[in-house]
Amino acid sequence: MRSLLRHFLQDARGNVAMMFAMFLGPLVVSVGGALDYSRTFTIGAEIQSAMDAGTLAAASLSQGEDPETIVRNYITAALSEHNGVLERLNVQVSSDLAINSREVTADAVISVPTLMLGLIGYDSLTLNRTSEANERVRNLEISLVLDISGSMSGSKITALRDAAEEFVGVMMDPDLDGLTSISVIPYNGGVRLPQAVINDLLPGTPNDTGCIELGVSDPVKMDLDANGYDWLDWQDNDQRNWRSSAFCPEDNEASLFLEETPSVVIDLIEDLDAGGNTGLDVATAWGARALDPVWRGRLGGDFPARPAAYDDPSTMKVLVVMTDGAATAQIRRAQNYYGNWYSYEIYSAAQARTNMADACDAAQAQGVHIYTIAFQVSGSTNRDLMRDCASRAVNYYAVENLDISAAFNSIAADLNNLRLAR
Repeated sequence: MRSLLRHFLQDARGNVAMMFAMFLGPLVVSVGGALDYSRTFTIGAEIQSAMDAGTLAAASLSQGEDPETIVRNYITAALSEHNGVLERLNVQVSSDLAINSREVTADAVISVPTLMLGLIGYDSLTLNRTSEANERVRNLEISLVLDISGSMSGSKITALRDAAEEFVGVMMDPDLDGLTSISVIPYNGGVRLPQAVINDLLPGTPNDTGCIELGVSDPVKMDLDANGYDWLDWQDNDQRNWRSSAFCPEDNEASLFLEETPSVVIDLIEDLDAGGNTGLDVATAWGARALDPVWRGRLGGDFPARPAAYDDPSTMKVLVVMTDGAATAQIRRAQNYYGNWYSYEIYSAAQARTNMADACDAAQAQGVHIYTIAFQVSGSTNRDLMRDCASRAVNYYAVENLDISAAFNSIAADLNNLRLAR
């Protein structure tokens, strides 16, 4: 008997079963609870992803549906495989719409039923998720620098007019009135300025638009102080009023700054004709000045508060420079020797290329988006100048045929995408 009792007390074969029985309940709850938490986490991630996509879609200014309907549709689609979950979902969607922005916020509370945690009194796990999205159309300042030199004559100037008009129509969408300003700077050997700028640089001048004489150090200087600039002179005639030369556009081709009315911009473009040299550096600098806040109130136009500050988060600044040739030497005043007129060079073509590169670098350093269009430009030096001016490699367009519209359309599409802040 003593021997049997000793063997019974020493026998441990049933301990595992008893221990397993003791821990089976907590083990089941733990494993099942982990599955419940994992399932709840998955559902929460799917809800968050659906809400983020839904609020982003609902915030789009191009959609006309009710934001709450859009958000709910996204969530419903995401939770379609989880039975009984949608019935426990509470979603609150709010939206704020302004003329150029829409903000959508969604808050979701959901009680996810548990499978195993109910054994210890937890019938559900509660999730809280929030999502917010906004889309804002930024103000847009565009400087459009257009080559109207002699090499642009014929079919090329016609193609340019058509392409530029289409570009203006796209960028000055009536639904975005008051947000977009366009400056158009037509140029041949120089740039003809509107009266507002003439008054600034030559105070007391009669109402005569014309071309200002700029020296070698002035073409890329952003702040041109009123310091008694002279009129560009050709064969002893000031280049103002109706007068023109290879170095000054016609009087109906004077630059237009900070305009918001499409018809006014298009009227100017329709009047563009070809003739003269290619003052690419002078024109590029004027395009950059039209975006520089130092010129606020000095350019005329429809936006007295523009150009906006460079660091204004609500404004995007764009410079589009187009040419079909090379930056030429600046040959300005003509001198009369015994009845014969002789012109003289202010600075060389090489200096003009350097000037243009400096103007592009200065604008790009201020965050200006620069696009360049080389319209049937020959020679690697000239193409490289335009390519290097662009703020990104993809912002350079080499047009080998007459389809310059494709370049302008691509720029317009890119700008419409960039001006949306999300």
